[in-house]
Amino acid sequence: MLDWHATREGRDFTMVIRIASVVLSLAGLLALLLGLLFWAGAALNLMQMHMLLGLLAVGALLVIGIGQAFSKGGSWIITAGALVVGAATVVIGMWQISLMPGEFHWVIQVIHLVLGLLTIGMGHMGAARHRKGSAG
Repeated sequence: MLDWHATREGRDFTMVIRIASVVLSLAGLLALLLGLLFWAGAALNLMQMHMLLGLLAVGALLVIGIGQAFSKGGSWIITAGALVVGAATVVIGMWQISLMPGEFHWVIQVIHLVLGLLTIGMGHMGAARHRKGSAG
């Protein structure tokens, strides 16, 4: 039987996961920094950049989450979690301004921050799962 991971396509797939992991790290970190600046009341003119970076991070999460499921030792639970966290991050991010306006809006901001951190963390967890499965 042909080992899928030993073929050229398997190596290419590993490169896709690796690139998605780098995109997730860069986009996630920059989105996080911009979000913290917004919280401090600065750089509000960069809101669309923050949203683009967030979408890139969620896209990378989805590539990693789905990709690791097809690797040796992959987890469909991680895939399901990536899909839920990615969708929740985008929905909360897009509707954040209109959710709970007033003095308790900070609750939505904290939820969005936690979802952003989960996006980065789950993506790296999925990439590590893929690396572990591809190595062994």
